[in-house]
Amino acid sequence: MPDAVSPASADGAVALVPADGAVTADAPAPDGDAALGAPDDAALRALDAAALRALDDAARAAADDPDRALRADGPVGWLAAQVDVDRERGTFGRWGRSTVVDELTGAPVVPERVLAWLQRRAGLPVEFPGADAGLAHVYGYLLSTAATPFGRKRDRWTGGALAAALGLGPRHLLPWHRPDDRTLLERVTDAVLPVLADPAGALLVRDDAVPGTADALRTVVVRAQGVGGGALVYGWVGPGGVRPVTAFPVDASPRWLRATGSLLPAPRYNVLLG
Repeated sequence: MPDAVSPASADGAVALVPADGAVTADAPAPDGDAALGAPDDAALRALDAAALRALDDAARAAADDPDRALRADGPVGWLAAQVDVDRERGTFGRWGRSTVVDELTGAPVVPERVLAWLQRRAGLPVEFPGADAGLAHVYGYLLSTAATPFGRKRDRWTGGALAAALGLGPRHLLPWHRPDDRTLLERVTDAVLPVLADPAGALLVRDDAVPGTADALRTVVVRAQGVGGGALVYGWVGPGGVRPVTAFPVDASPRWLRATGSLLPAPRYNVLLG
């Protein structure tokens, strides 16, 4: 299944809990994560709408000419700048590995030329369809134009539902918005690593053993208080460390949680083993 709103993997280790419970695009923004409704709300919405349009245009153009569409002095220069920072800080090495071929459609969701551009920029080996999961699921998905049964891959970062479910501000995961010195990948990493490492109080926790290793693939579903939907976080746990693979918003209704908890164990959400 694709890493969208599809159910998580399952095995005998399951914990199921009842589900009751103006700025420049690449510069830090003052109080940007406060709840919307402030006097500058309209200005922020206009800024975000313009930035999203620029990202849409760049994603379409990058499939043919990523060097031009994603240049550092272009409309989405914030993306190259953030990849550069992540390269310097070693953020990519904190994630697992993934394929950009969608499990349901069987087609790549990130064009090969775009992935190669990102890999070169990140200082990673150029390969296809495998990639560092942080690079692919964060920056790669921002540049995906592929249609999936669950919408666009970038919606998790631009739509706000995932941020809300994780208890973050509504603009915290917007890629062009930097409320502090951290890149988007750093903000995502900081949000999901604790969920994987210590999922106490989660709606759903399950660990899938991976044959031949002492590690497991863990699925965690959490939901911040007062939020309708949930956030699914998936990644590696065990002696090899905690390494995220993906995160996305989910339904998290009691029925959905039961269905997710009853699935047979299997690698999911485009993870690559080994």
